[in-house]
Amino acid sequence: MAKPRPEKFVPPLTVTEGDYVFASPDMRGRLNKHGKPWTVRTIFVYNVQQVVYRNNKRHAKRAKPVSEATKSHRFIECRAMAHDLHNLGYRLTLPTHIRQKHVKALTRYWESREDLKPSSVIQKVSILRTFLGWMGKQGVMEFMTPADMFASPERMKRDYVSREDKSWDTKTDPMQLIEAVRQKNKFVADQLMLSYLFGLRAKETWLFRPRKDYIPKENIIHVRRGTKGGRPRTVPISSEAQIAFLKELVSRTHHVEDSMTPRTTPVKAWKSTYYRITRLFGISRAEGLTPHGLRHGYAHKVYQELSGHPAAVRDLTSSKAVLDMIEDRIARLIVSENLGHNRESISSAYIGPRHK
Repeated sequence: MAKPRPEKFVPPLTVTEGDYVFASPDMRGRLNKHGKPWTVRTIFVYNVQQVVYRNNKRHAKRAKPVSEATKSHRFIECRAMAHDLHNLGYRLTLPTHIRQKHVKALTRYWESREDLKPSSVIQKVSILRTFLGWMGKQGVMEFMTPADMFASPERMKRDYVSREDKSWDTKTDPMQLIEAVRQKNKFVADQLMLSYLFGLRAKETWLFRPRKDYIPKENIIHVRRGTKGGRPRTVPISSEAQIAFLKELVSRTHHVEDSMTPRTTPVKAWKSTYYRITRLFGISRAEGLTPHGLRHGYAHKVYQELSGHPAAVRDLTSSKAVLDMIEDRIARLIVSENLGHNRESISSAYIGPRHK
């Protein structure tokens, strides 16, 4: 018999701010269920969490859900923001009292941290802006410029354009390495092949169902599970190697719902297995060779097939003078769609800067 869910904790003293019911500042000094007193800090952290719990499923701008990874990351960052404010000496208890001076203190502190890259700081600022928006306080940051938030605003620019070839092709023989992995674990090898041939994300390969997601009549695969933001997509099949591999996968699965993960293994447990085995073969960030690099290689191949030119990140000079801008844009758009992104500009993170 399943255990009953514990009742949601409600502080004995509360205060209402807009649509939110927060723990009152008067909770300070009262003992919690562990026998420890509530402090100004713990009241503030608790109240910040209430805002996150209520809104964390929502996309910041669009009417759609977000991934579990995004929800987890937001929660961690919002808690860290609450602690940072108190570490900086601001004894807030209610998140609705956050003002521009608090935002400036946070951004200057994040900028000063040597362990944070500019991209990480920009991400923290984005989450803070989303957090304030959940409370209807968009105006706090609406008119704050980078110069208001940072001492060196020119450093705080996130560059989505790849300057380095992150694919496997220039570092190793992808097929040879995947076959070496196969000797250890055939499931991981098949998943890496799906990334290599179709540009699937790691989680998408774990949940791919050959008998259900391969549509031979339409010559496509339907990627519907494990996608970013829950957004399904179709990926066209354009080579005999892709067809042969998919047919082999179908022949080795028995049920229409069978995925690429062993039946007896939950996805969360499989994630640890997948990355443990890939690390055994030097497939890790430390080695400069990641599973995500197979998506980069796929993007390069598709772009070259469509445009007739190598990706800019591989050759910045060869096709500048002859590449048609319209062909370039169409190729980038298709690459983005095949990879599961809805912005054509994100292709630059895989292909490199636009030819001019």
